[in-house]
Amino acid sequence: MHRMPSPLAVATIVMMTALTPAAGRSSAAWPQDTSLRAERTVSYATGKSIALNAKVGPVNIQSVEFSDRGRSASGLPGIRTTPSETSTVLRGHFVVENPSADEWEVTFTIEFRDKSGKVIDRAVKKSKWEGEAKPYDFDHPILAYAVPLIAEVRITLEGRLD
Repeated sequence: MHRMPSPLAVATIVMMTALTPAAGRSSAAWPQDTSLRAERTVSYATGKSIALNAKVGPVNIQSVEFSDRGRSASGLPGIRTTPSETSTVLRGHFVVENPSADEWEVTFTIEFRDKSGKVIDRAVKKSKWEGEAKPYDFDHPILAYAVPLIAEVRITLEGRLD
């Protein structure tokens, strides 16, 4: 005679299955207490490294340094466009490392804000890291007259296993 498992036994098996790492993922899974999202608000200053100490998944975003690159030509390779005399390019130079063997993609959302917290401009870009430490340069064209109005920068980071 075959007995049916108790509802408690079924619930326990379901819970254990849900907590088991997915097949195909590395055995060195990243810690469960690690968030996939981090947000930092920093004062805007150029030429100065600003500590972020943010972590999304296993990816460490250590710092950012902003610079005003001035007018620079842009466009697709082989097709150069002349930049507007009224625009400039702001760069956020991020120091980033992913110590895990898995490839992780990080989405950077940058909001340039004035002293009252109002958004002047916003940009979103993505980059990937796989078991490496490499810097990431986030270049963003902006109207030159808006740059002196920037007081702070809100940086939102979202990571996902790719």
